[in-house]
Amino acid sequence: MNNNLIRKLFSSGLQAIAVQVFGGIFFIIISLYLPKTDSGDIAWANSVALVLVMALSFGMDQVVVRRIAASDRSDWAAPAYFFHLAVLNTATFIIIYLIVLLGGNGMMSGFRVLPWMFLVQGLLSTAGPLKFYFNAKQQFRPYAIIAIISNTAKLGIGIGLLIFQHLSLITSITTLVACAAFELLALLTYIIATAQFSFYFKWIAYKKLLKEAFPQYISVLFDSSLARADIILLGIISTSIITSEYNLAYRAYEIAKLPLTIIGPILLARFARILASGSKADENTQTQVMQLYRFESFFSMLIPLLLNLMWAPLLDDIFNKKFGSVNAPEFMILSVCIPIHFLINLLWTLCFSAKKYKQISAIIGITAIINIILNIVFINLWDSNGAAIAFLITTVLQLFGYLKLAGKHIIKIPVMPFIIFTAIAILAYIISIYLTEVLWLRLIIATVVYIIMSIVSKQVNKEDMAGLQAILLKKKSNAALHDTE
Repeated sequence: MNNNLIRKLFSSGLQAIAVQVFGGIFFIIISLYLPKTDSGDIAWANSVALVLVMALSFGMDQVVVRRIAASDRSDWAAPAYFFHLAVLNTATFIIIYLIVLLGGNGMMSGFRVLPWMFLVQGLLSTAGPLKFYFNAKQQFRPYAIIAIISNTAKLGIGIGLLIFQHLSLITSITTLVACAAFELLALLTYIIATAQFSFYFKWIAYKKLLKEAFPQYISVLFDSSLARADIILLGIISTSIITSEYNLAYRAYEIAKLPLTIIGPILLARFARILASGSKADENTQTQVMQLYRFESFFSMLIPLLLNLMWAPLLDDIFNKKFGSVNAPEFMILSVCIPIHFLINLLWTLCFSAKKYKQISAIIGITAIINIILNIVFINLWDSNGAAIAFLITTVLQLFGYLKLAGKHIIKIPVMPFIIFTAIAILAYIISIYLTEVLWLRLIIATVVYIIMSIVSKQVNKEDMAGLQAILLKKKSNAALHDTE
């Protein structure tokens, strides 16, 4: 693995650690140490805010990345998208603030928090096109540094507020707003100082971006509801306390997907070049994708195996059963989705890079509707466990949709290796809890059993790592360099 790839993985990893881990831990601190009613309100408002900013994106996020990654003459996409978000996010914040101001104390408590959580997500969303520009260019370091500073400060402030007993709803939201504003201003300063591109707004270029992104818009609307419908509906149908307990499990699940966040931007930029023509993958690429698939399946299945062994014992002991066993079932169900999402991300990247926008929208739209229906039914029956079950069912349905789409247009990926890894992980879990009650011994036994059985069953080998390296180092194709559409 050459030094260039190591630098990219390191920089992309810093971004993921800063945003997903440090940022996630701050929200976990809120969940653990604020009253459950306050943390539940923040979780609900944050989920609604995320849905709103995704809706306002008009589906342009990945289109901008694909354009800039596939062509050296598409840098105009970043400033066009920046102005789009700056205008719409500002207008939406003003509207939400006025609604809450006029509604007064008669509104639900979570809704009164919404303007400020939307301000947080709006600032981060407006900074998005600048971050996408660097990631598409495989320049991960600038945003990595900014994200590390911002999220380290956020986490440090959160710990300081906790130590000095000043952690509250107001101080938590103030910290989030300040750090989001810093990220936007820092990215703007760096872009202007280095003259990376012109902020001159071109109406024709903007219309071209809207036209290309439009098929993705319905997909984005449904995808946002798919990601946050459970928490939003829990806050409406259930209570803030149950929402808080579920949100902690969901935050831990999101942090557990850290490796996916690291490798995802690199894979998208690479496949955007390899599949720029929209045709089937060639034989060499198919071989590398299969090796990547087996490696990801092996690694991703190990994550929920170990986390489920640790969840209840650790949290029960640390927080005197405020969290732990009380939300262990929710976390176990959600954690099952981790390896599935690794495979979905790989399949989505292949399909998106091949420009199968309409088919992707159909998959996300159908599964999102099913997810909302299942959440309404299951939350009324089983509260937060119902939300987790609805999420798992929807994730499995989405996987089958992408398997069918990728198999028809790009590459057929067999599910048997994934099933074998699942069976090995379950067996390793059962053996470890049967042999000992000592947590650290359980972790060691489960890991050793899982690795040995994976090797003995010939599901992983050194060629898989070679395939991962090869596809990450894939050079730009001539066709991709001339993609100026």
